[in-house]
Amino acid sequence: MGVYVMDRIRLLELLDDNGRTSVKDLAVMLGETQDAVEKEIKKLVDEKVIRGFRATVDWKQVNGKKAVAVIQVKVVPQEKFGFDRVCSEIAKDKRVSDVFIMSGKYDLMVTVHAEDIDEISEFVTEKLAPMKSVTGTYTHVILKEFKRDGALFYEAKRRRLPVS
Repeated sequence: MGVYVMDRIRLLELLDDNGRTSVKDLAVMLGETQDAVEKEIKKLVDEKVIRGFRATVDWKQVNGKKAVAVIQVKVVPQEKFGFDRVCSEIAKDKRVSDVFIMSGKYDLMVTVHAEDIDEISEFVTEKLAPMKSVTGTYTHVILKEFKRDGALFYEAKRRRLPVS
């Protein structure tokens, strides 16, 4: 008979849905002890399966302004390194939240968070454009968020029915 293994996928799904779920509640949902769940979470963190626990913040509620852009980037792959070196360099910038290699007309997709559009422009012109392997960019400024990281950023406005 094999050794019992906790349902890691279910644990990860629960944490992915709400990273603030208490260990006590996770243990109940999984039919496990709190100690077993704590050990499994630690193991998942140590194995870098879990890369962090974050809050999804609506920054417009806090200070009224933040600019976000999704930038498509054309890149010439580097010998022996492909896209890895340029992706690593872009990812180091504190304004960058995501870097993806993708298929299609552009090679990379980069998400940038800045104080305003001028800072996004500065990122493109002073960070991306001077990179030797970057041959082109296409910037999309986010006008309004409806959903990010699974969190809804809008509330349906209730319309009153006309009274006759």
